[in-house]
Amino acid sequence: MFESSQAHHPLKLALASPGINRLCAAILTLLGCWAVAAILHEPVPRIHDEFGYVLLGDTLAHGRFANPSPPLPEFFDTFHVLVRPVYASKYFPAQGIFIAIGQKLTGHPAVGVWLSSALAVAATMWMLEVWIGPGWALLGGLLMFLQWGVYSYWSQTYWGGMPAALGGALAFGAARRLWDELSWKNSALLALGIVILVNSRPLEGFLALLPVTVFFISHVLREGLWRRRQFWSNLILPAMILLALGAFLTCSYNRAITGSPWKPPMLLHGEQYQEAPQFSFLPLGPKLSYSSPWVARLYEVDEMRLYQAKRDPRLLVTGLVTMFASWWQFYCGILLSVPLVLPGLLRRGGIRYLQAALLIALALLWFFADPGSVLLRGVFDLLVLGQIALLWVVFEGFWPRLAVGTTALVLLESLFVKWFFQHYFAPAACLVLYLEVEGLRRMWHWNPQPGAVRAQSPGARRAARSPQAQTPKPGESPALWPRKLVVALLVLCAVSLVWKVETRIHGFPQGNHDPDVLTLRLKDWSLQRAAFQQWLELRPSPQLVFVRYSPQHDINEEWVYNHADILHAQVIWARDLGVERNRGLIEQLPDRTVWLLEPEGQRAQLIPYARIDPRAPQTVPLKPVSPAGQDKLNW
Repeated sequence: MFESSQAHHPLKLALASPGINRLCAAILTLLGCWAVAAILHEPVPRIHDEFGYVLLGDTLAHGRFANPSPPLPEFFDTFHVLVRPVYASKYFPAQGIFIAIGQKLTGHPAVGVWLSSALAVAATMWMLEVWIGPGWALLGGLLMFLQWGVYSYWSQTYWGGMPAALGGALAFGAARRLWDELSWKNSALLALGIVILVNSRPLEGFLALLPVTVFFISHVLREGLWRRRQFWSNLILPAMILLALGAFLTCSYNRAITGSPWKPPMLLHGEQYQEAPQFSFLPLGPKLSYSSPWVARLYEVDEMRLYQAKRDPRLLVTGLVTMFASWWQFYCGILLSVPLVLPGLLRRGGIRYLQAALLIALALLWFFADPGSVLLRGVFDLLVLGQIALLWVVFEGFWPRLAVGTTALVLLESLFVKWFFQHYFAPAACLVLYLEVEGLRRMWHWNPQPGAVRAQSPGARRAARSPQAQTPKPGESPALWPRKLVVALLVLCAVSLVWKVETRIHGFPQGNHDPDVLTLRLKDWSLQRAAFQQWLELRPSPQLVFVRYSPQHDINEEWVYNHADILHAQVIWARDLGVERNRGLIEQLPDRTVWLLEPEGQRAQLIPYARIDPRAPQTVPLKPVSPAGQDKLNW
């Protein structure tokens, strides 16, 4: 089945054994992540979600699933964090496990993120080896390294993406191998992939694995595999052991935070903070009260607006264009769109003209249409759906079409969620990469067949247009320009990676839809906060910082996040709730140097709290402090 895939590929001379290739790719990814951070800076949390994941990693690094609720928890109430009944992140634990590994082994949580990236690249290569062949799997690993592996928000922020991509690659790679041969090793890896998905992106993981599961069960019943002893000993038993262990640990994590093994922290957080549910087809929850106007603004105003937009057909249509654009830019971009659309242009018959028409229509709408027109945006959405349908036609074969159908199914979820980010799709990321590499393979093997036979029957015409018929036979000469284009695309992907880093170094402008627009910024409030944290950590006495925002404050710039062991941390960040209420917290935390921070403006300053409240302990000179080098982090 994979003979032509394995025998001819652009990296044939670079092939070692598949295991060596995967190991080298993982090491190269780890070193590449470190090199990018060395050129720019170590990742620091910026997005609300990142702080939540860092708290989760810190909690796990301390050897526990949750932390005791702090006294006067309203001072520490912040986004995506539970402060009652325990102090913990709301997120599923997979990303936090990697962060904890990096923190525990090296003292740098970012190393755990880089490790997840290295493992995801290696696992994706392992998946591609059976889906398309070892040579093309090596090419796929190189593309993943260049596109996401060393410089993307998946690999250089704490926001997540790589653990779910790792779980999806393990699951799809194992499922494909089990289709051909029942093996306890692949069964164990399938179960491991499922456990990772359940603890990173459970819903999207379920949608991604649903089609292959249905077809695999059908395959088992059709071939009568369930009657064989190997089915139970090599498939069911190993999978059930690992799944049971994973379920026990997941339920233990849930119980430590929510009190119920069946209730994940995400649901408890939704009950406490979110009036607007995650899915637009669900009804609003009860009216809630919030301890801070800033917390209320995110959950009661911003999320409510997104929820209502997804329930408004007009706003839904206009929002889908933005979603499709951001998804396309992250997973394909201009360069990796070529192997998805060129095979259609190389086909004979009406498919070639349909593909050309779709591309022209999409380009015209994107560059010249009125962005405020609901009708034109609706047409754009229909054209995108038409392109997906065309991929189904062009990429013939069971496994390519399974990849196309699964991609469409997981994308369908974006119609119903308030927020959509590219890492939501991560469980199916390996399938998009597979389709891109499959497109490159078809370009590499394309044969123009100048003397092609004019087929008379529809079946013969389809056979003449198939990729197998257009693959050069022994003694035939393939077209050279598609092969040169494949090599050029690889070179341009490498240039694109260098350009991304150069763009960040020199501060070149980036598009609003660029998914990495917030990655490793060199001038940003998050670096200021990290520098303040670093400076305060070096003070001889424990520190307490009250944060006071102006009415114009951007809620995306949140300073109030803390370590897992909050009461014993060197630095504690707290919300300013007024002089009288602040005194209660100061009394709860004696012997701390107390500051007030007003983070608005370019150079935030720490103001000794005794200037605000003369009754507060005066432990520092009464003058503001602005730590030097706020854009430079020592690590």
